[in-house]
Amino acid sequence: MSWYRCLAVAMLALLAPLAPARAQGSDGQPPRLALVVGNAAYRTAPLANAAADARAVADVLRQGEFDLVSIENADRSAMDGALATFRAKLARGAQVVIFYAGHAVQSRGRNFLVPVDAAPRGPAEVARDAIDLDQLLDALIVSRPASAVVVLDAARDNPWQAGLGGGKGLAPIERIETVAIVAPAAPGRTVAETPGRADPAIEEWLKAIRTPGLDMTAALTRAREAVSRATRRSQQLWLSSMPPAGLVVTPIGRPVATALNTTRAITTAPPPPGPQSDQLGPYELSFWETIKDSRNPDEYRAYLEAYPNGRFAGLARTREQSLRAQRASATQAPASAPAQAPTPAPSATSRTVRDCDDCPELSLIPAGSFEMGSNEMFEFEKPVHAVTIARPFYIGTDEVTFAQWDACVAEGGCSYRPGDRNLGRGKRPVTDIHWNDANAYLVWLSYKTGRKYRLPTEAEWEYAARAGTTTSYPWGNSVDKEMANCLGCNAQPRRQANEVGQFPPNRFGLRDMAGNAAEWVADCWSETYRAAPLDGSAYAPAGCRERVLRGGSFNNDPRYLRSAARFKYESDVRFYTNGFRVVREP
Repeated sequence: MSWYRCLAVAMLALLAPLAPARAQGSDGQPPRLALVVGNAAYRTAPLANAAADARAVADVLRQGEFDLVSIENADRSAMDGALATFRAKLARGAQVVIFYAGHAVQSRGRNFLVPVDAAPRGPAEVARDAIDLDQLLDALIVSRPASAVVVLDAARDNPWQAGLGGGKGLAPIERIETVAIVAPAAPGRTVAETPGRADPAIEEWLKAIRTPGLDMTAALTRAREAVSRATRRSQQLWLSSMPPAGLVVTPIGRPVATALNTTRAITTAPPPPGPQSDQLGPYELSFWETIKDSRNPDEYRAYLEAYPNGRFAGLARTREQSLRAQRASATQAPASAPAQAPTPAPSATSRTVRDCDDCPELSLIPAGSFEMGSNEMFEFEKPVHAVTIARPFYIGTDEVTFAQWDACVAEGGCSYRPGDRNLGRGKRPVTDIHWNDANAYLVWLSYKTGRKYRLPTEAEWEYAARAGTTTSYPWGNSVDKEMANCLGCNAQPRRQANEVGQFPPNRFGLRDMAGNAAEWVADCWSETYRAAPLDGSAYAPAGCRERVLRGGSFNNDPRYLRSAARFKYESDVRFYTNGFRVVREP
């Protein structure tokens, strides 16, 4: 977070107590707040679908009984007024949905929403005429919502960006606790708008949030899978993170707006669920269409609660029972063993764990302190500094494999299937993926297991790689043969990634921390450690494009296998040596 943003958040925090706080709505539930902006009538760059999409979103939120601030084709003054009204409503513990459809530009690493009367062709005009997205995000940070989602339908080409220092689409957006930021394309990329056709990302998200009882986490997962299928994986819904559970746009029993071509909403009340619903109405059909291919038994249960005698009730019961039986069998002992209760979640004292058959094995790393960095070679490894890892954590015993990645692809959590260069998949580390790909896998794995998975921070990675040693390599100061896979590490050069686990583990039981595949970590690149956190957290200033890789690869010489070695790569660029391993919080 930049110093400017830190100052802005601090000022908002000081002012926050002066605003009225509403911890509960009128029915004793958390406040449900929404802001919808649809800007289409730009003088020099009009948009075909933005206003219609915003109206469709507003209809769904209104029927979900959100306290809604909605504005269309807003100039700077109108946008300022709408944002001020919305900010005044924010309260701690609220459930929040924000939807913006229109143009956005990036300037100096920050994103700006463009009112319809603006044409920002230089940094001065951006600051004067556009709305800094951080004004909105900072207000959310200070208000501390229970769960929030911000949908930015703004990843479009526009006539102004070229004059603002290049770049495309949205600038990188940092992760914010309890706030999920969603866009039709990853930062740095754009999607084309086709008149008369809705963006698949917005269309599928709308379908998902209309589903009664569907939590936003499940809605985003479903929308992402549907976009991948609809576009044959050419487009991928981008998420900064998943929101906390509990945000349901359309509670069961409330009316559901069903869109026709995303532009005209049906607003009549649906037939009441239950025995009196003898005919298949559009609402039941819409509900069924959104879940009919689901692998989540809870979604079939939600349908049955809404339509216990519905047309598809029998099929829904069968699928729910089958999927719950599959989940139960995955946690039970073999048939020859005595029956046992479902396996409890592993405790923080378990040495190694695995959360599912397709999940990576994890090794427990104890809390501790170490000296991070090195004075022996490169300036960007300096200065050596003390870091304290205050809490234990689990990290992948091995790098994520092709088999584990392919499971994510098969279940729709990952839209990209990297090639194996005709070397085979299976237990070889998955490579040719970028930083954003790795985070998509982690989102899927978190949703699948109900545990919090993420990339290791750079400090966590080095602490785990050193495993209590202070030498250049985990095994000593010399390049011993057959200790790792790299150029110069083996009697016979391999020049490709091996199956994981072919070399001795370090003292923490981790394999291939040196060599094989280079491993993405969470941090942004820095030229020195002078600004590095000392608590093991990630260095993540706003607007970074280059991320850190650790451990070296089969294609590197031994210098890059040292425990302190680090190098950089652009986060949205794939390369055939680059992979990753996971961290799971206890």
